[in-house]
Amino acid sequence: MTRGDFLMLLFTGSVAGGLFLWTGSSNWISRFTREEGDPLIAKIERDGKVVTEVDLNAVTEKQYIDFEEGIPVTIEIEAGRVRFLRSGCPDQICVNAGWLTREGHIAVCLPSRTVVSIA
Repeated sequence: MTRGDFLMLLFTGSVAGGLFLWTGSSNWISRFTREEGDPLIAKIERDGKVVTEVDLNAVTEKQYIDFEEGIPVTIEIEAGRVRFLRSGCPDQICVNAGWLTREGHIAVCLPSRTVVSIA
């Protein structure tokens, strides 16, 4: 490896690191600084519109949200977590995503145009 190769590698790494920080991809820092009592908000969207937002830390008993129109979807909410319980879509990717428990987690059912995310 020559000196020029090393400088090119250093320059490329610096640009990549700068872009990483500039685009907000450093959201992982907030995961480590999160306090126990901070709200953990699950946002449920259907057809591009927010249907509901739930503070997962405030949930005391199981809740279910059913969407019957179009492709039917059932979303299950428990204390500290949320998931797609059932979906009428053929591939079941959203159901296989499992429980969403941390900020930044997201599950999507494209055929039913339903998104569940945690902020």
